[in-house]
Amino acid sequence: MNTQTLYIFIDEAGNFDFSSNGTKYFVLTAITTTSPLQNREKLFQLKYKTLSSGINQEYFHATEDQQAIRNEVFNIMNGIRDFSVDSIIAQKNKANPSLYIETYMKKEKKISKTTGAEFYRIICQTLLQYIFRRFQMSSISRVIVVLDNLFTDSKRQFVLKSLKTYLKQHFLKQFYIYFHQSKADINCQIADYCGWAIYVKNERKEMRPIQQIKGKIKSEFHLFQRGLTEYYAKNN
Repeated sequence: MNTQTLYIFIDEAGNFDFSSNGTKYFVLTAITTTSPLQNREKLFQLKYKTLSSGINQEYFHATEDQQAIRNEVFNIMNGIRDFSVDSIIAQKNKANPSLYIETYMKKEKKISKTTGAEFYRIICQTLLQYIFRRFQMSSISRVIVVLDNLFTDSKRQFVLKSLKTYLKQHFLKQFYIYFHQSKADINCQIADYCGWAIYVKNERKEMRPIQQIKGKIKSEFHLFQRGLTEYYAKNN
């Protein structure tokens, strides 16, 4: 039997500020592919076209790119057939504070610290569940997970722990987890665009970007949608 490597590129949008000053949503999005090189050269062609036009386009990043460039990136992505999108959307003020606040004793004093570790673990592992449900895992020999390198050391550790725990329990084959700068991998940049489209749909009710990738989306799961309790005032 021919086996394949499954590549998972994960991007996040929103922040870990669990207050009315933070983003309303935290969104974790993944693109998955077994052919990470196919048709990607068109995005490199776009990059060099923009450079020759006097635009300093080092890499593609949806929140910073000009609208005209975003349009072209989405058009190219629509023509790439070999990736799919899964996303977990969490309305942060519906998350029980026990998911993001850690409490411990220090010198007989109770200390509370916002880490988001359990919150991230649940979102991350739920995302992997949706991805793995779709694939015939007998044909997958290994999994490679790539995340953005813009994490603090402490956050990188609990992200790594969340992924390793799930993969060891549910994927009894070889896996590797890497933290790369988004600018270093065109697939990370595709994940960024997909994550941004899903994020602005929820955070700002901006629907145009999501229309560009709707054919790629396999799952959009609202983690706390059924929750009735809001633990702090929502952002307007």
